[in-house]
Amino acid sequence: QLYRLTNTDVVALENEKADLEKIINGLTAILGSEEILRSVMKKDLRDVRNEYDTPRLTEIKEEITEIKIDTTAMIPKEDVVVLVTKDGYIKRTSFRSYSASNPEDLTMKENDYILGIYEMNTTDTILLLTNLGNYLHIPVHMIPDLKWKDMPKHASNIIEMNQGEFIITAIPAYDFKTEKNVVIATKNGMLKRSKLKEFKLQRYSKPTSCMNLKDDDQVINAFVEEKPYLFLVTDSGYGLCFAAEEVPLVGVKAAGVKGIKLKDDYLASVNNLDYQTDEYITVVTDKGTAKRVRLNEFEISTRARRGLQIIREVKTNPYKVLKTFIVDVKEHIGLKNGEIKVMKLTELPIADRYSTGSLISKHQLTDAFIIAN
Repeated sequence: QLYRLTNTDVVALENEKADLEKIINGLTAILGSEEILRSVMKKDLRDVRNEYDTPRLTEIKEEITEIKIDTTAMIPKEDVVVLVTKDGYIKRTSFRSYSASNPEDLTMKENDYILGIYEMNTTDTILLLTNLGNYLHIPVHMIPDLKWKDMPKHASNIIEMNQGEFIITAIPAYDFKTEKNVVIATKNGMLKRSKLKEFKLQRYSKPTSCMNLKDDDQVINAFVEEKPYLFLVTDSGYGLCFAAEEVPLVGVKAAGVKGIKLKDDYLASVNNLDYQTDEYITVVTDKGTAKRVRLNEFEISTRARRGLQIIREVKTNPYKVLKTFIVDVKEHIGLKNGEIKVMKLTELPIADRYSTGSLISKHQLTDAFIIAN
């Protein structure tokens, strides 16, 4: 306002003008001289250093080493029960939920059955081997955590599978440092053995090859070698037993060697046995017959031979071997023919090699399996 200008002290205005000119001259000098600019920057940095005089907490190095984080150490350790079904469904359940539930309360797809129930830890890994010679490396902590009665999720929800690929078996890997071997068998009679520790992966976002298959061959079985001998049986009823050591140890992705000599037939089943402790081999045919045969009726032979007959040959109406099992007689067997029937192994008769077995099903069977406990 005008009256304020008239009352303003002239000396104050002159002092303000002088101060502003001093600032302008100083800023102009800084902008016009790089040397003055640097000296001002140094002064400002010294002032900051003096005001915030705290020792550096980080260490500066010329070379940076790679930082490796152990992700397993970050996983909450918990003992769980892992379930895998034949149709490829999988889940993990806390021991609390499993113990409080009735085993028969489990929800599964119709006509599906359990491949295995395993007591594991969330830091363990489970391997799912497929018919196409691949395997899924699944850390237990990545498996869906569900109640025992809940429907499990398909394995393809965790790792995408190829078209036409399905689960053959599951192998729990509690310790990859073990010296145990995995035996893999194919429909065309090929066998291979590989160290379990070679199945460990750092990246597991897709199926990984575990056997190089030729032509239209497919994997029919795989298991961890626990006993010294292998017993191979063809669908036409020939059985061959030889030492597992005859199959050389090879890499995970390598092809196998011939396990049994085929003649217009295919390998139907493979068993791991010990002649000191095992007594019978159980044989199930597609015609709904079954029997138990004493193992002492088969001599130990060598790899890649035809073997001995395990069932009588009927040319007019051939009996095809569906599955064979070498397990404790206290186990139960599952028979699949559109629906699943369960019976004790002790209910099966003991017969010689040339018998076709006793009728246990009026319908033709499509699959047989040991009931998982």
